[in-house]
Parts: sequence; structure tokens; C-alpha cells
Amino acid sequence: MKILLAPNSLKGSLSAIDFVKIATSVLSKKHHTRSVCLSDGGDGFLDFFKTLYPQAQRKYCSARNAFFQSQRVPFLFLPKQKIAVLETAKICGLGNLPKTQLDVLNASSYGVGEVLLQAVKAGAKTVYIGLGGVACSDGGAGLAQACGAILTNHKGKLLTTGAKPLLNLHHLDLAILEKNLQGIKIIAVADVTNPLLGPRSSAKVFGPQKGASPAQVKKLDNAMAVWARAIQQTTGRKISNQPGTAAAGAIAAGLVGCFGAKLISGSEFLTQKAQLEKWIKQADLIITAEGKLDRQTFYGKAPSAILKLAKTYQKPTLFICGQLDEKCLKKNPLAPTYLAVLTDFATSTDDAKKHAANYIRCVLKNI
Repeated sequence: MKILLAPNSLKGSLSAIDFVKIATSVLSKKHHTRSVCLSDGGDGFLDFFKTLYPQAQRKYCSARNAFFQSQRVPFLFLPKQKIAVLETAKICGLGNLPKTQLDVLNASSYGVGEVLLQAVKAGAKTVYIGLGGVACSDGGAGLAQACGAILTNHKGKLLTTGAKPLLNLHHLDLAILEKNLQGIKIIAVADVTNPLLGPRSSAKVFGPQKGASPAQVKKLDNAMAVWARAIQQTTGRKISNQPGTAAAGAIAAGLVGCFGAKLISGSEFLTQKAQLEKWIKQADLIITAEGKLDRQTFYGKAPSAILKLAKTYQKPTLFICGQLDEKCLKKNPLAPTYLAVLTDFATSTDDAKKHAANYIRCVLKNI
């Protein structure tokens, strides 16, 4: 049997590459396997690019995480093409942080701007930024500040970083930012299709997973509304309702609004880059995976692209996930053919995360 392995990362447990290694070791004894490590812009975006372009150089620089702690951060660089690739999840990501350590109102995307400037300094003329899996929700304001944007209140005082200070934003000056990034093309790869504001806003849908309480979600929504107005007044760009601008704590909105970045769908991007349609046509079974299968999976995430193509070509699918929200599958035309939930095998969610590799081997041995 020809099996296509197309997993996303299982956040907090296994990378897509680790999943593929485990699955290949089990399945290749009886079947023909082909693998594609997915990333829709979130976790694993650098790994996805590296598999497509093995010649890409992995460079490191110092940058701040979401809570302004200095860290060593990787990015990819293709010298001949003058292309750099950044992954926000590796810069200001949620990682394995417990909710008690999260501080969504003050967390910042500043480090993304630091890495962006380092990539430009290295010689990049085109920069791909994978968006997803972050601990901040500042609309990319910190990123803009790192690149030279000046944000002030009504008294002309500089704002500190984070989403909360944006509630007092009165004036936005992008002159230095535009000078620093002159001639640089930025392509933002979004892992979701949600807009910045509205019923499915960045704050409402993704704020809680970053530790936001209902009251904090309202503050985040208000802060993003102020931010969107300031951007429109300064640049004329309307970003409030644009699909995808909610990605990565709305860093996507800041990239589009302040930098004039091109925003593209991560699932469509990886489908084209990895020639997924071609491999799905040839497969007898498609196996995909994600840490949690819930409604967010179908907001433009990579596995939803796999399920959609598999349905188009009437191919059976096996979805392996750490956790499941069953509501997302009711009357869902993209529901997978087969489903394996690791928490059904494990003694607890922590056990499922810690021993995911063992449980995945058990599932795959039955194929």
C-alpha cells in the first residue's frame, strides 16, 4: 500500500519531523511511504522549508521572546536567492509554557522584528514569515517598534511594548521603519483565515489559548481596534476585516498594515510548494496529524488542506491527534475517515504528550 505521511507538529510533544521518523520506521516494513512535514506557518515552518530547500543555511541571532527574555533564535537563509525564512513560533512562541506563566496583555512580538532586521542585514531581499503558535497578541506592534515604528500617546510619550499599551495609542509614525525596510519584500504565511476583528477575531478565538480571561479578551479586542484605526490613519490600509490578519496574535495585521506585506494562506502555500495534490492522487492512504483536532483545525490549518484534497480525490484518511473536540466533526464534510486520539490510549493528557511516540507506534502497527 502507498501511504502519504503528511503530519503537522503535535505542539508540546512531537515535531512533524519526529512524527515522520516514527511512522516511517513502523510502516516502511510493510508499505511504501512518502512523507511531507507540514507547516501552515506555525510550528515547524523552518523544518518545512528546510526539507524543500536542503541547501538553506540555518543561521542564529539573539532576539527577545514574548516576555522580553534574550534567547538564541534560528532563521533560514538562501544566499543565491537572497531569501530568508522566519518562524514566529520559535521567536515568541507558546512552547510548553504553562498558562500560569502567560501574560497576554503584556507579551510582545518585538523579537520578530529583531530577527527580521538580522535577516535583512545578512542580505535578504525577500523574507517569508511563518505565522502561528505565539504567546503574544499585540497585533505585531512590538515587531513594528523593533523595526523603527514610533508609537505615542496623546501626550507624545512613547508607548511600551505589548497589547495593553495600545489602548492609549494616539499617533503612529512609520518613517524610520520604512527606511529600514526599503526594498524588502515580506511574505506573511498565515496559519488561520480569521480576521483581526469581528465575531471570529484574533482576541476572541485565540486569546484564551494564550491565557486570556474573558475580561482580557475584551481588552485585546479594544486594543486591536485602536491599532487598526491608527494604521489606517497612517497608511490608508484597512486591515480589520481582511482574512488571515488574526494569525499569530495578529502579527499578520501588523505586517500587512505597517510593512505592506503580502499575506497568503499557509495551507494553500504548502499545498503548492510541496506538490501535495500530486502525492495525494498517488496514495492509497493519507495519514495526517495535529496536537489537537478542534474547530481551529478547520480555520485554514494545514491538516484541513490535506483533508480537503483527500476528499476531492476520494482517498481514505487517518487523523492522529493528541486531543479531540468532537463537536468540530459533527456534520463536517471534511471529517477524516479514521481517527486515533492519543488521550484514548493514555492515562492523562500529560501522559499522552510525554509518551506520544509510543502511542503513535501502537496505532500504526495495526495498519
